[in-house]
Amino acid sequence: MRLLPLLLLLSSLLSSCALPRETATRWTMLNVTPKEWQADCHLLQFPGGINVLVDAGEAADAPPGTALAALKKLQIEHLSLVVISHFHRDHYGQLIALLNAGIKIDRVVLNVPVKESADTEIPWGCDWNDVQAVLAELRTRKIPYTTPKAGERILEIKTGNGFTAGIDVLCCYDGLNSPLGLTDVNDTSIIMRVFHGPTRALFTGDLNHRLGAYLAKSDIDLKADLLKAPHHGTEGTAPNEFYDRVAAKAVLVPTSKTLWESARSMRIRNYFIEHKIPTYITGINGNATAILTARSYEITTER
Repeated sequence: MRLLPLLLLLSSLLSSCALPRETATRWTMLNVTPKEWQADCHLLQFPGGINVLVDAGEAADAPPGTALAALKKLQIEHLSLVVISHFHRDHYGQLIALLNAGIKIDRVVLNVPVKESADTEIPWGCDWNDVQAVLAELRTRKIPYTTPKAGERILEIKTGNGFTAGIDVLCCYDGLNSPLGLTDVNDTSIIMRVFHGPTRALFTGDLNHRLGAYLAKSDIDLKADLLKAPHHGTEGTAPNEFYDRVAAKAVLVPTSKTLWESARSMRIRNYFIEHKIPTYITGINGNATAILTARSYEITTER
């Protein structure tokens, strides 16, 4: 008689052990802004060991090799995909350095601005000749690169529990053929949604005010649980109406403490304060990691 309850308990334990553990997608906003300037470098770790890097920059005043060191610390040696949101050095400047250091990259998704846009922005980190040199280096190394179209799914992974994770492109203009005509390089940013089941994170590159205002009035589904703040949260970025449309529950900002606390970030800083949206800053919090599951998300920081 005493054996039956024990057998039932054992059966219950074995059944619970057999249940599939929920998988997750891990987004780490790497701290490549340790001093006064800004840069973007984000590691996405999808189920099945698929590693994706969104932008490969480090701040101009960061110690050389900061982005590489951050990846090495996380034991990243292979990237299935690198997405370069747009061709400003604080977003792409370390791409070749990562390759030179032995990081294996399978493919690259990028958006090359038209020369008319690029040539006007050499002081701001876009140099047409350097862009062409990067593309030539990728060709030499036989690393395929492509430019996506709006609506394209550039990554899809079955999580093993009935859900799908991946990356959808929402917006991608070359700087000339846009609804606004000629734009600056910031507005060539690939706008994309990272998702794990119904949980969403919106990546915005350096989306600026003009295109941000257009998107805020468009019928594009911008809603997301998490937001990678456009343009490092500094002025010139998308209008408040864009943030209203996204309705993010938390925001990650790749910028220095100095810039975030400056007048250049006042409007965005105040918006998040007034709307009681938790905000994570690399220059203040260090690496910030968001873990996305099909049920929700969780954010942890170094400090």
